[in-house]
Amino acid sequence: MADALKNVIAQSLECPVCLDTFTDPKILSCSHTYCTICLDNLLECHGNDQMLRCPVCRAETQVPNQDVSKLPANLALKSLIEDMKNQYQYCTSCKSEEKPQAVVYCQDCGKYFCSTCHNTHSQWPGFITHEVLAMTEIVSGKMSVRRYRKCRKHPKEDEECFCSDCRRFACFKCVVMEHTNVGHQIIEVAVYECNHMKSIEDLKSKANKKRSCFRNTLISLMNRRSV
Repeated sequence: MADALKNVIAQSLECPVCLDTFTDPKILSCSHTYCTICLDNLLECHGNDQMLRCPVCRAETQVPNQDVSKLPANLALKSLIEDMKNQYQYCTSCKSEEKPQAVVYCQDCGKYFCSTCHNTHSQWPGFITHEVLAMTEIVSGKMSVRRYRKCRKHPKEDEECFCSDCRRFACFKCVVMEHTNVGHQIIEVAVYECNHMKSIEDLKSKANKKRSCFRNTLISLMNRRSV
């Protein structure tokens, strides 16, 4: 029953256009909600007109100055999404399509594990010394997730650097000992993560744009058939 309820809640947090969890949700005049980026893509597909047609009910909403960001935000939904993120962290190790809920977080691996993956992880001799936190402790605020993983060669050191040449994370000791040759470009992990996330967001934006245009075209064809 609890899992079924979680699935229902998760589905209610999905944007009808990109089928992903809402990002910066905006409300149309018909009360339907969509991601800001999805509405931007729809507006572009419609020729950047000031009137935006809802993909679900086909009702029109006027977009102030053709700027989707000026549409009212769904604050209640944004708050619910944040609460869900804090309460329901899914396993980042599972290969199954339906991600089970995580029960622990490994500070050394930097991954969330469900009960099955946690059991497998704890049985490996090399992982016995890993610091594992219960999700209940993280959610309650008793414990906090460490930002950096510990270096395998120097367990007391954090991997705060990234070598663009070797494509590896490294601690400062490893950088001095192994990454000083010409061609080794060392950057901070925060910089690497920022650049990496930007690349992912760019790819996701392009994919969402194509998916949105495809969905919009499909809806248009269906409407023509129904006429």
